[in-house]
Amino acid sequence: MSGQPAGFRDPTDLTKWTRGFLYAHLGTSLVHVYTDGAFAVSGGDYEGLLASLPFVTGLWALVVTAVTVGTGILVLSWIHRANYNARQLGASGMEFSPGAAVAWYFVPIAWFWKPYQAMREIWKASTDPQDWKARSGSPLLGWWWALWIVPFWVLGSVSLGVTNGMEDTQAERLDAFYDIAIYTLDVALALVLLVIIRRIHRMQMGHRSRQQAEAAGV
Repeated sequence: MSGQPAGFRDPTDLTKWTRGFLYAHLGTSLVHVYTDGAFAVSGGDYEGLLASLPFVTGLWALVVTAVTVGTGILVLSWIHRANYNARQLGASGMEFSPGAAVAWYFVPIAWFWKPYQAMREIWKASTDPQDWKARSGSPLLGWWWALWIVPFWVLGSVSLGVTNGMEDTQAERLDAFYDIAIYTLDVALALVLLVIIRRIHRMQMGHRSRQQAEAAGV
């Protein structure tokens, strides 16, 4: 008999890459907080400085794009793997398949609550694969989802409504303050998600180790 649950795929490398990109994303968000703060204070002077460094700003845009896209792909891949492995560890009757746990992020309207439900299910199934339905989620999941919804769906909409009809200079400065708020919350989002990923990874690997030990008769 194999000492590894059938089909279980070790998520260690994927988890390391995902956490690494999340730290990089956190770093780019902090830089945005600083640059938007500088623009909000200095206005045209800071904008003029950026205009004189087109190569630097262009390179930075490429870095941010690569980090953002890479982080998104890795986080979704990690969610797929975590759901899959929870099933391999013995969690039966899960509502969300690995594919659905990812796909709901792209379904309008449903993306406001379905991804949260899928992640909560992964957490519960990782806590106790054999009796996961009796388990509760974690407050961390609520914070994670609120930090995702508020910056990108609430503050962004408010910013568009408030700046409409303003003079360009005033609108740009107000946008800078909104960006500071959004990127600050984005830093918090990355930190909370880092903790969630680490805990789910540890729970799943702990179950895997115990199942290996049991299979080996230890």
